[in-house]
Amino acid sequence: MRPTPLAAPPDGAAVARAAAHAMSTLLALPFDAARAQYGTAVQWGLAPRSMLAARDVENTLSVLEKLTLGPLARAC
Repeated sequence: MRPTPLAAPPDGAAVARAAAHAMSTLLALPFDAARAQYGTAVQWGLAPRSMLAARDVENTLSVLEKLTLGPLARAC
């Protein structure tokens, strides 16, 4: 029987990319929560059911996310 070859350890760049992705996902949670809260408010009738209003909320949250997180922000 042949032994199973071990995978090569990841290089530093791959580790850095994985860490940045994990950090940006964690830091984006408040913005995702705000999007979910807006959706709930629309379902309950507290916010208008409008595609234009939804667009404005999404644009505002996207800009805030980019300003707050900088290079760690997701590409929306």
